[in-house]
Amino acid sequence: MRSGRIMTTAAVVVAAALLTGCTGSSAPKPSPTSTDARMSAKEVSDRIAAEKPSTDSIAHVTGTLAGSGVPVRIDVEEIRALKDSTLLRWRLSTTSGSKQQVTTFQFAVEPNYDTRNVALVADGGRTTLRPYTYRYQNVSGQGSSCLCGSPGPDADGTGQQLYALMPALPAGTRSVDLSFPGFSPMKDVPVSR
Repeated sequence: MRSGRIMTTAAVVVAAALLTGCTGSSAPKPSPTSTDARMSAKEVSDRIAAEKPSTDSIAHVTGTLAGSGVPVRIDVEEIRALKDSTLLRWRLSTTSGSKQQVTTFQFAVEPNYDTRNVALVADGGRTTLRPYTYRYQNVSGQGSSCLCGSPGPDADGTGQQLYALMPALPAGTRSVDLSFPGFSPMKDVPVSR
């Protein structure tokens, strides 16, 4: 019995020595690859805060949000045809320039506040694309979401940038019509590749 305890104790001591030997040297320190890698968190935060959002617009429409009555402007910043999908980047801003509530079900299906009902229309109306959606399960039950942005709760004259990832456009598509529920359609909006 005593020799069993000695063997167990010896095995523990040997294992501890081996593990200490493996972890005794300090880990190599990564060297920065650029000056940005040496910026402090505050410097990075300040740089991000100083950046101005894009104000390039390839198409726009104005209208009023249902429910709240807030007058807004929708600016399309980009429609990019990718190999297996289409990216829409757009901005929602208030026409008054003041900060107002823009949360709405207008672009979605209740109870979601997303933008899954935004649509790209191509091929003379033969093809309509909407953001990808998916279902999920969590402790509260089942739900669904989309690969698209959700406005809100507030926007001002600068607005908030939103996005939608949709299926691929037909090959060779150079422009599309863009539909936002409750707004006039935007016609012949250029597509970049």
